[in-house]
Amino acid sequence: MDPSIYTESLAFTLETNKLHPNYTIPMILHCPQCGERHIDEQAFAEVAHHTHACQGCGFVWRPAKVNTHGVRFLPGYVNEAGGA
Repeated sequence: MDPSIYTESLAFTLETNKLHPNYTIPMILHCPQCGERHIDEQAFAEVAHHTHACQGCGFVWRPAKVNTHGVRFLPGYVNEAGGA
């Protein structure tokens, strides 16, 4: 990635976007109670939210103070062919 894209004005824009009500952070989530993987699918994948409920044990938690959504893979990361 080109480090020249990290300018002061760009950083300010990114920080401002975090205050937008629809801003959400993709995360790989696991239930803190039972450890089951949590992936937001269907309607929950499209809506910004910060409270998650485990489909395995029903535990409800908030992984952060901002909106998050559980994903299979983090954006921008691709598993290599035949990867571990």
